[in-house]
Amino acid sequence: MPETVLWPEFVDTTDRAEHERLALLESVFDPFSRAGLDRLGVGAGWRCLEVGAGRGSIAFELARRAGAANVTATDLSTRLLGPLAESGVQVLRHDVLRDAAPGEFDLIHCRFVVDHLPDRRRALERMAGWLRPGGWLLVEAGSTAPALSSSPVVGRAMAAANAVLARRLGTDPAWARSLPLPLEAAGLAGCTAHAEAPPVRGGSPLARWLRDTLRLVDDAVLADGDLTRADLDRAAATYDDPSFIDYTWLTVAAWGRRP
Repeated sequence: MPETVLWPEFVDTTDRAEHERLALLESVFDPFSRAGLDRLGVGAGWRCLEVGAGRGSIAFELARRAGAANVTATDLSTRLLGPLAESGVQVLRHDVLRDAAPGEFDLIHCRFVVDHLPDRRRALERMAGWLRPGGWLLVEAGSTAPALSSSPVVGRAMAAANAVLARRLGTDPAWARSLPLPLEAAGLAGCTAHAEAPPVRGGSPLARWLRDTLRLVDDAVLADGDLTRADLDRAAATYDDPSFIDYTWLTVAAWGRRP
């Protein structure tokens, strides 16, 4: 695989547009994540780690359930996590593939992190090793299916974006569909998974998040020469059109326990 870069090298995390994209991500996916925490019964006193905390919404939720002093939140860029640190959560700049273990935990949660890493197996094995006996690893990942799009230009734009993310970050948009098998391979027990494929309706928060995520790679897609600026603009406009609907996005949660 060609040399990849880290997310903060790929996206300007100080840009207002990125803040807005992450806010959309939270509005769309936080209910799915909270349901996963409900399944595992996360509660008072649990030692929790949020890997790739983003803007911190799920770390805040963990603090509400377990107590702020019991929560550690990590990311490659902590610029958006000031309010989280002020709430009493421990915030660390941390690379899950390289840095030392940030502690031992009853729960480790990550959302849309492992699927963007070049060495997913190592990341899972490391996080599994940071669990206390009986602790849970909860991983959420996304998968796209460009060929299923009802709009040819959206499908082409999504496929082109996937190629850029694979080349630059190491992303595998199909990896989520293998869950929970990678958790079993990491030595966890009782592994299972839950998936949802919601409708992508034009103008909805999910459609706008997908639109803005595609926009992150516009320049790289244009440089590849697979699509024109007009193509990319049509794809973005389609995501804003209420008459557009397809089922190209799958969210998967998988969890397993350290024996």
